[in-house]
Amino acid sequence: MVSAEEWIRIRRGLRFGQRFRGTVTAVPRPGAVGIFVDIGLPVGGFVDVLLLPMAAERWPDQGTEAEFEVWWADQRQQVRLKPVDPQFLRDDFAHWQAHWRPGWPEDVPMDKAWVDAAATYLRGTGVIEETLRSAGWRPGRHVSTDHWRKTLEKTGLVRMHDAAKAFLAEFGGLDVQISGPGITCAKTPFHFDPDTLTGEEDRFADWSHTIGRAIFPLGELDEGRFFLGIDENSEIYLVETWLATFGDAEGALEKLILGIAPERIETAD
Repeated sequence: MVSAEEWIRIRRGLRFGQRFRGTVTAVPRPGAVGIFVDIGLPVGGFVDVLLLPMAAERWPDQGTEAEFEVWWADQRQQVRLKPVDPQFLRDDFAHWQAHWRPGWPEDVPMDKAWVDAAATYLRGTGVIEETLRSAGWRPGRHVSTDHWRKTLEKTGLVRMHDAAKAFLAEFGGLDVQISGPGITCAKTPFHFDPDTLTGEEDRFADWSHTIGRAIFPLGELDEGRFFLGIDENSEIYLVETWLATFGDAEGALEKLILGIAPERIETAD
C-alpha cells in the first residue's frame, strides 16, 4: 500500500490508453473475477472480468507477459487495465465500448478525467453546501465588509473591488476546518478573514502588478501556510512566493473543499 498522497501523484502521471508491459500475477477465479497484473508501479494493475473473453480458457495464465492500456484509475489504489492483444479481450468489445463508454477520451490525463468524475459525484452528494453550512454559511448570508476595507486599504497598496466585496459579504469570516485526502491533494482548512493578512499587502500588490489583475486579500489556507486572494473578475488565487489559480469563485470553493490542487501560474522571472 502507498499513501493517499503518493497514489494521487502516481495517478496524475497516467493517461488513458497509456501502455504498459505487464505480467499477470494472479487469476483467482477464471471467468468470474478478473486478473491482477504487475506493471512495474508501486500499485498493482487489474483487468475487470467485463473486459475479458466469456470463455475462461482464453484468459491469460498467471505469468503471461503482455501489453495493457490504462483504462481507469480512481480513489482505489489500483490501475484498471485493458488488454491490448485482441485474444484477451471480449469478442464484442467494440460494440460493448460504444454502448457503455461512448466518446470516451483517448490519450488524455487520467487525473483530469478522475477529477471531473469525482467532483461531479461529490457535488451531487451535497458535500459542498454541507461543509459551508457547518462553517456558518447560509443562503442569503451577508456580513459587513467595512472593517476589512478600512484595515487593508490603509497602506494604499490594495483596494477592495466589487468582486472582493461581494465574495466577502457572503463568505467573509467563515473558518472551514477540513482535513484528510482529497481528489488531487490533501484537504486543508481555510479561513476567509482578510485581517489575518494585515502586513502582507505588498505581496498582493506585487502579484497584482505581475499578472495585471487587482488581487485583494481574502484569508489563509492551511493554517497560514498559504494566502488566498480574489481579483476583479472573481478569480481566486493561492498566493505565496509563487502564484496559482483556483479559477472562478464558485469553482474555487469546490476545489478548496474537495481537495483539488490549484493550477500554478507561470510568470517571467
